Amino acid sequence: MFLNRFTDQEKKGFLELALLGVRADDCITTEEVQFVEELRLGLGITEEDFINHILADPQLDDAVKMFETDEARRLAYLELVALTYVDGQYDPAESNFLRGVQLAFGIDDASQQGFHDWARRLMQLREDALALTQGSGLPAA
Repeated sequence: MFLNRFTDQEKKGFLELALLGVRADDCITTEEVQFVEELRLGLGITEEDFINHILADPQLDDAVKMFETDEARRLAYLELVALTYVDGQYDPAESNFLRGVQLAFGIDDASQQGFHDWARRLMQLREDALALTQGSGLPAA
């Protein structure tokens, strides 16, 4: 959603964090692959560069150093939280990954809860949008 606000360096760092997040639970789902592809397109990264990132061995410490501002760190964290919810299963390994990013970015626990609340709402909106586009309509409230 906010990927256009990143510098080129931050885009690279975010992509590396996203790949670490997808790999965190050792189970890459179709939903995660689709979401990461949306992220790749939003970042404006070519398929060739993306494949090079996949083949590389990104490190959390190196990736977090690529973010220049608190706003960029918070935006990256927000997108990463959404990524962990995209398959409908919030795994303990994903939680541990996010905790590491949270600490590395200096995000306090009170703010962290707001990021998770937003991500759950976003995932519900994505499901609603898919239902509408598939002609299913929205579920009754």
